[in-house]
Amino acid sequence: MRRALADLRRTRRLRRLGDTEWFDLAYRVYLAGFFGGSAIIIVSDQVGDRELSADRIANAIARGPAWLGLLVVGAVAIGLRSGSLGGPVTVESADVQHLMLAPVSRAAVLRRPFWQRLRTVAGGSALAGGVAGLLAEQRIPSSAGWWTWWGAVLGLAVGALMVATATIAHALRVPRWSAVAAGGGLVGWQAWAAFDERHGPGDALGGLALRDVAPLGRHLLALAVVAAVVVIAHLLVGRLRLEPLARRGALVSQLRFAVTMQDLRTVVLLRRQLRQEYARVGSWMPAVGLGRAPAAAVARRSLAGVGRTPLGRLGRMAVVSGLAGAAAGVAARGTTPMILASGALLFVLGLDLIEPLSQEIDHPDRTASLPRPDGWIHAWLLTGPAVLAVPIACVGAAACAAVAPDATAAAFALAVPIVLAGMLGAVVNAVRDQFDPSGPRSKSSDLVVPMEVSGVQDVVRLLWPVALSTAPVLAVLAVRAQPGAGMVLRAAAGLVLWLVAARWWVVHRQSIRRRLREFAAGAA
Repeated sequence: MRRALADLRRTRRLRRLGDTEWFDLAYRVYLAGFFGGSAIIIVSDQVGDRELSADRIANAIARGPAWLGLLVVGAVAIGLRSGSLGGPVTVESADVQHLMLAPVSRAAVLRRPFWQRLRTVAGGSALAGGVAGLLAEQRIPSSAGWWTWWGAVLGLAVGALMVATATIAHALRVPRWSAVAAGGGLVGWQAWAAFDERHGPGDALGGLALRDVAPLGRHLLALAVVAAVVVIAHLLVGRLRLEPLARRGALVSQLRFAVTMQDLRTVVLLRRQLRQEYARVGSWMPAVGLGRAPAAAVARRSLAGVGRTPLGRLGRMAVVSGLAGAAAGVAARGTTPMILASGALLFVLGLDLIEPLSQEIDHPDRTASLPRPDGWIHAWLLTGPAVLAVPIACVGAAACAAVAPDATAAAFALAVPIVLAGMLGAVVNAVRDQFDPSGPRSKSSDLVVPMEVSGVQDVVRLLWPVALSTAPVLAVLAVRAQPGAGMVLRAAAGLVLWLVAARWWVVHRQSIRRRLREFAAGAA
């Protein structure tokens, strides 16, 4: 039966690849690696951040393992929650319906998907860790390549630990409340150890990234523990439950199609279904009397939608805001590339904050039935997200102040404007695919464009919203270059103007598009 299973998978792989030669695939990987690696190296060399002083290097060596240990315990917490929800292994629906019910060992069917998932997550984490090590070498010089190498090793270990922990939690039927409590306890313990300069559960593995400037110590033992956890997950993979596998298989197939079509809104909704995250039945926000004006009715509806945000999503938004604030704090202390991480996190935060607007975009027929322009309704639907963004932004400001105490006042002064302005990327992503009944009907000939042009369009379409969310974080660099209340006020004024322009665009975007089409038609 195992031979038949191997033949079946080999045949399916060949049918998917079609006539593609292995040389073509290898050449594509080579091009991606060559140009991607060259771009990373060139950009990292152009950053130009100053080297740390001897005292700051000693402080980084002393406290670095505890702070990097937060990545380790965070991966364990994510793995525990994922496993309690039926993750992380995903198999196709056909495998669930046929192979899982066939007279063949369930472990033999699931071990290959387990190792594929482990390879994907660990490889991506290793790449991220290597890039982080390459950037760290700009500020803490050491032997050529060692920062990159040990950063990649840490990323590989963290990714493997997350997948293995999730598999074990799934196989052992760990309840969700127990997984959340255990993960939260580990993260709280490690955070307390990092702030209080004590030893935490993730120090041994987190110190791997500092291997070039710190003694080896117990890091090899931590790697051995990670390897043991992976082996245990491999042995328990046959105990994964059939029902979660069937559910995840159906959702992941839709998720892959949505990613292929670059439909980020559908990706967000499917990810919430994978996490079994549903809106609250009742609102936790008290009813607010705003009058009988049409704008008040839309704003009240937006606040009611925000009030139905589940507790898990609120916690996730607080965590993402804290990470974005911490990244901005690191940038304020001299590591410029963390601006990109902060902007990407703000974009992710915005996707959750603008849920009332996204829900309205999902139902264009309902919006068209109202006696007001779509842009006007969408602008007022951002009232609830703006209100919710205030406490969420305070979490990010507190994280920024913890990382960069000298920038505490600037962090709390600019946090709310930066988060509100950072939502623009998510707003653009939500409204750009809105159906416009007055727009032209596409023809098949209009969709035929050269491959090179199509590729550039896809890249711009993917990165443009993230760039819009990253632009407000540049205020951190302005304050870093010229500290003082005057620069903070000028940065705040610029962010307010950004918000005014963004709201004007939301209200008038359809009329602008219509005029541009009319101008293009007249010029033709």
